[in-house]
Amino acid sequence: MESQSAQSWEGTARLWIAVPVAVASFFYTFSLDYSLPLYFDALNVPKDTWSDLVKYKVTAWIFGSALAGLLARRYGERLVWSGALLGKLVVLVGLIYFPTPLAIKSLSAWQGFTGALMWIAGVSLVQMVPARRKGISNAMIMMSLGIGSVIGTLVSRSLIYREELSPFFRGGDYGGIMSRLFNFTSFTSTPQVADFLPIFWLLFLTSIVSSIAVGFWGQHPGRFQLQETPSWNQTLSDLVQLARNPKFWALVIPLALLGGPVFQASNQFLPYRAEELGLKLGSEDRGWVWLKLLQTSMWIPSGAAVGLLAGRRAPGLAGVAMLATFSLSAMGIGLSTVGWQIFISVGIFECARQFMRWSHAGYVSEHMPDNLRATAIGCTIMFSGLGSAIYSWIAPAIWNPIQADFESSSPIMAAAILGMAGAVGLWTYDFFRPIRKPESTATS
Repeated sequence: MESQSAQSWEGTARLWIAVPVAVASFFYTFSLDYSLPLYFDALNVPKDTWSDLVKYKVTAWIFGSALAGLLARRYGERLVWSGALLGKLVVLVGLIYFPTPLAIKSLSAWQGFTGALMWIAGVSLVQMVPARRKGISNAMIMMSLGIGSVIGTLVSRSLIYREELSPFFRGGDYGGIMSRLFNFTSFTSTPQVADFLPIFWLLFLTSIVSSIAVGFWGQHPGRFQLQETPSWNQTLSDLVQLARNPKFWALVIPLALLGGPVFQASNQFLPYRAEELGLKLGSEDRGWVWLKLLQTSMWIPSGAAVGLLAGRRAPGLAGVAMLATFSLSAMGIGLSTVGWQIFISVGIFECARQFMRWSHAGYVSEHMPDNLRATAIGCTIMFSGLGSAIYSWIAPAIWNPIQADFESSSPIMAAAILGMAGAVGLWTYDFFRPIRKPESTATS
């Protein structure tokens, strides 16, 4: 009995290491997500720099995602995750010392590539637990998104406005600090370039510590489920097997390829939408922090809710519901004309985003053979990156943020319509060939 119990833990993820590292990883990502739109305004770079950054970053996901799945299958998720965290140090050094428009484009591509490695290796690693713990492991990794991002937003805001907050801290006026952090009282200063540098150095330190932690202690010794280390020939054979699986394409085309632009619409155009509705003005925050906190705080309860579906091979209608809710709430963002409308729409959208993130990892991989787990996750996210990249290049060409008559609602609505088309397509496929049925039954 003892030997069987010990054997069940061989190669499994150490969640007490993996989850804190995930929190730190998302702290990094969303500290930059909050800070960079303000940082670019402080640098006085062209107005479309943020749109360009997102465009180059998501394009790098295409290659990075596919490679991440293959590398994770061949060398192990733990090493890929650790290496990706070290690779992110390049981004921080570049933002500190070389924040030119040309360098920002290169850094954004590298950020996208290393982000793909980190995300795919991380979500694949937490699937490597005993079956009875799969629900809690998926819930914890999704909740870590919200926890890390909420902390990242508040810490970043504290560091940006540290000079203005210092007198309140010295005087013990913590109510005054909280009032300003949560924008009940507006800051009077305008952030300058130097105000952002401590954020980048803090992220530099946390990335090094996180890389060491997951690289050395993120996984129990041994191979998960006693699998042999695959050769490159076996790894590529897995890729061919995946490509011949009709269920993979039935899930990936709607959820990833057509769902990718819905992700991207918010990533690329939400700062512009917020400015149109008066939530930010240049580098001045007039409520942007509240929108970012709403975004990220919604990931905590919705991340926990993911655990209710994880490990259960949820039916095709679950995928339809996830994508339809995601797309309809994106329409709400595009149609919002006043602040309270965008807050409601963003709240629903971010809850659905967590389920969509999980759909690209746990949901798809649960319907694939176990040996295809990492490869399926990597390829699914690759197609999400492909859909996002195509959208990210075409949308600004049609709706350019530099143009005087630019309105961000149009590209957001276009992405939402694509997502709804995917939901209808998945529902149709599932009606005739249910996703949940075993392959032998579904294809007979």
